[in-house]
Amino acid sequence: MLHTYLTAPFASPTRQQQFEAVAAALTAEPGTPFTLLLGNLSLAGAPAIDAVLLRPRSLTIVQLVPGGGELHIPDLRQDAWYLDGAVLELPDEALNPFVRFEQQRTSLARWLAEQLPPEAANLQFITGLVLFGAPVQFGPGVEARMAAVPSASTFHLLPDPSRFTRRLAQLATPEIDLTEAELEQLPALLGLDAESTASTATPPPGTANNLLRQKAGQLWRWLGAEDMADLDRTSTGYEIDLDARNREKEELENLRAQLQQDMQQQLRALEDRETEREQRIAQLQQQLTAAPVAPEAPDLQAQLAAEKREKQVLETSVQTYRTDLETRNQELGAKIQQLENLIERLANSPVTSPPSAPTAAASPLPPAMPLPSAGLPIATAAAAPAPDEAPSSSANESAQRAQFGRPASARQSLGGTWARWWPVAQRWVAQQQARIQQSPHLNRLPALPKWSGYVTGGTAALVLAVAVARCSRQDAPTTFEQQGRVGLLAANGDTLLPARYTSIGEFREGRSVVEQEGVFGFVQIDGQEVVKPAYDALYPYADGYARARVGGLYTFLTEQGEEFSTYYFAARNFTEGRAAVLDYRGWHYISGPEEPTDPVIFQEAYSFEQELARVKTKGQFTFISPDYLADTTAGTAPFGRYTSATDFDAQGRARVVQQGRTFFIDRTGAEVKE
Repeated sequence: MLHTYLTAPFASPTRQQQFEAVAAALTAEPGTPFTLLLGNLSLAGAPAIDAVLLRPRSLTIVQLVPGGGELHIPDLRQDAWYLDGAVLELPDEALNPFVRFEQQRTSLARWLAEQLPPEAANLQFITGLVLFGAPVQFGPGVEARMAAVPSASTFHLLPDPSRFTRRLAQLATPEIDLTEAELEQLPALLGLDAESTASTATPPPGTANNLLRQKAGQLWRWLGAEDMADLDRTSTGYEIDLDARNREKEELENLRAQLQQDMQQQLRALEDRETEREQRIAQLQQQLTAAPVAPEAPDLQAQLAAEKREKQVLETSVQTYRTDLETRNQELGAKIQQLENLIERLANSPVTSPPSAPTAAASPLPPAMPLPSAGLPIATAAAAPAPDEAPSSSANESAQRAQFGRPASARQSLGGTWARWWPVAQRWVAQQQARIQQSPHLNRLPALPKWSGYVTGGTAALVLAVAVARCSRQDAPTTFEQQGRVGLLAANGDTLLPARYTSIGEFREGRSVVEQEGVFGFVQIDGQEVVKPAYDALYPYADGYARARVGGLYTFLTEQGEEFSTYYFAARNFTEGRAAVLDYRGWHYISGPEEPTDPVIFQEAYSFEQELARVKTKGQFTFISPDYLADTTAGTAPFGRYTSATDFDAQGRARVVQQGRTFFIDRTGAEVKE
């Protein structure tokens, strides 16, 4: 049942038409749950909201954007967006739709917190949906910029308006549990009575002329009201066209069938020619047998030899055709299998509302509940950009290439190897000095110059360095490829790992990420597989823990390969002993496998660097130290509150915006003069 409230007509006829199309599509949706559609809603401290959709399991802010084309996002917060080559203009002069959504969400959450009981809805799960007036194509970098901002996990761009009702159904979450009575009271609290209510729960009267009915039908089709097939399933917040994948798979299967048919025809033709040639050879042999000394015998023998040569050529050609057919068939079969796996992953991935990223979708199941580590089924979700810093290919670490000289892993481990052997060198030098001092012939020798001691010590260090370098070369394996697979070789040429992996990444802290059949695991530098490939994404160890993704959820692995008992919507790598994670409560920090009982919750949280981390709380950014996590009463001084902020760069500066002014600050919170 749909109840529509329009506080005032839209100034833009196009947006008014879009709003009416939204109402019509929701009316035509079969099995519509109790729904409130509030249009052109104005709340204190925020731009007017084009539309708010309130359902028992979802709270969604809808932005109506006329037009379509190619969308470019230079920066999610700092710059204007471009649609079809022109600046995307908004009615309230907001910088871009995401900045507008953050302002609207803060205002709506503040108002709903005053009207609803706390247990009714987790207002951090208010979602945003940008509904374009025509199909939109994402320009390069759009997905990467969306994945790089954690708060964009609840913000969705809908490139195809015909999928509106499908996408809206996906935004349902158990974190919101509203009753019809709680929803019904909201219009009255806004001062919207029955006289100002335009309910669209019933279809338009039949007196409308054909033109209006035609326009309404077009708008319904524009919003997908007549196409309620299975819901799109994605873990990134972007539409993935399963139909296109299926069409591509069907085209490949048709191509393979046509190729097989053509090759079979050619083979049959060759076989027919071979049969004819066999008959001719048999006939020539019979003639030679009947008249071995006849005058025409040499000619018959020459013809027979020529026929045999042609037969050999024909057999070679047939074998070549068969090999070519088998090769092409295998290539097409592999491509079809890849498409089948991709379609299966897309179809079986959980219907989620993505947190951030790469990349990672918010699962309807509360991820902070402990899950059993043993026997955990492996989810096969579509890869997504990771929710960490700008998404990288850590989940798909590029295979380490053979190189001249020392491999990269050996160079990285050289420092650690030298640190192990340096105490041994010190003890050896001390023993030699003690032996010389205890020698009975010491007094007979003339006093050696002071520099001779330095020479002795330097020589020992040089010898030890050579030994260490030699040991390091022996410890560093190299990759090799065989039939499209990658394995590991020891320095002496022995096989540490057979070539069974798709890729082997660079060794870090003695371990490397390996990929096998689309899933990831870890191998040690000695070739031992310490974590079998079973994860949809794995990231190198950092501070003793490795981040892993299972479907749309994240967890961590210890150095022993054991999983944490908690799963998160999004997570960042451990740095300086802490990792920022997102669960149903919000962003917070963990320091190990145990989940803190009462963590400090933030709207956004980023990694610590030099004992400072950027966070967002109460709608504004600031910087905190680890002490703040233990005692929030200490405050965030010397840092203030900022509308937006970046991490500190290599020069120790962070760009912030405060009261409309943009400037840089240093790590002490002081303004940096440019």
